[in-house]
Formats: sequence, C-alpha cells, structure tokens
Amino acid sequence: MDQTIVRTQKHRNGDVLFEEGTWAFSAYIVKSGKVNILKQADGKQVIVATMKAGDIFGEMAFLGGTKRTASAVADGDVEVAVIWQDMFMEALNELSPDVRYKLNGLVSDLTGLTEIYARLSSAIHEVRGIQARMGDLRPIDKELDKSPDYLRRVVDALVVRLRKAVDGCTRLSNEIETAHKSVEAIAAPAKG
Repeated sequence: MDQTIVRTQKHRNGDVLFEEGTWAFSAYIVKSGKVNILKQADGKQVIVATMKAGDIFGEMAFLGGTKRTASAVADGDVEVAVIWQDMFMEALNELSPDVRYKLNGLVSDLTGLTEIYARLSSAIHEVRGIQARMGDLRPIDKELDKSPDYLRRVVDALVVRLRKAVDGCTRLSNEIETAHKSVEAIAAPAKG
C-alpha cells in the first residue's frame, strides 16, 4: 500500500462501490468494515464473496481488460484505500510477459469459477425452496386414498423422482463444497 494508493474513501451500509458491467478505473483494499461482492445469476443478485480488512478487490477487471464481473456493496460502514488503474498497470507491466500471461490465465479461471459459483448458489437456493415447499406430504396421501390406483401410482412416482432429484442436488452441492475447499487450499498464499 505504498505510492499506488492516493486516497481513502468512506462508505455507508448499502453504498455501491462499483457495479457489474461497468469499466474499472480503480481497485480497493478494505481498511475497515466489510464489502459484499455480488453477481447477477438467473435474475438474482448472489453474494459470491465478502471482503474484510486487508482484502483487495476490483483488480480482476484490470488484469482481464474487461468490464466489472461483479458489483461491490458496503456491508455496514466501510473504509477502503483506492488503487488507481494506471498505477496498477504500470507496476504490472514491469513483470515478465510469462508472469503476466499466467496472471491473465488465473483471472480467466477465477472469472469462470465465479460465474459457475453464482449460478450454483442460485440453483441451491431454488432447491432449498423446493425442499421447503415439499414439506409434509401426508395430506396428499390421505386425499389420494380416495383416488383411483393409477393416480396414486403417478403421484407416488412424482414424489419419488422429486426426492431423488433433491437428494442428487444435495450430493452435488456437497461435492462442490469439497472441490471449493480443495481450490481454496491450492490458491491460499503460502504463509512463511
């Protein structure tokens, strides 16, 4: 946080630091408070990360040369240090072409994974809603006692398939969580 940081900004709860789809002119380091990183997925805003003191965010658009892939919103009172794009790019350009190439690959992978994470998070939310709506099926069973056998069999088959689908989604969610932890372990900076 040397000469690249020319000022700090203070934001209140709910303030938007930047929006998904806009061009990037600065990155940020959280000095105090928390910032939620939100991504649009299936028409909903999904929190894909929460930044806390010491975390940097907003740099991916610099490295990828693209528009913002997510929005940043203050979660309570926040103070951030600002890193301007031109200063950041100047320092980046001093790195070897090989390192810059690898960094671009990392940004591309992270952008793709963030997109997947947002869609999966939205889907998991939908599955939980389905589970909640399923609730207690005993009233349906009582009503079906008076129905023809074929109707009971159709409804039973639907319920079995629905439960299997929910169980399958739950298993996938657990597998994704395991894979996420593996990726986090690989990506975590070595502590010396």
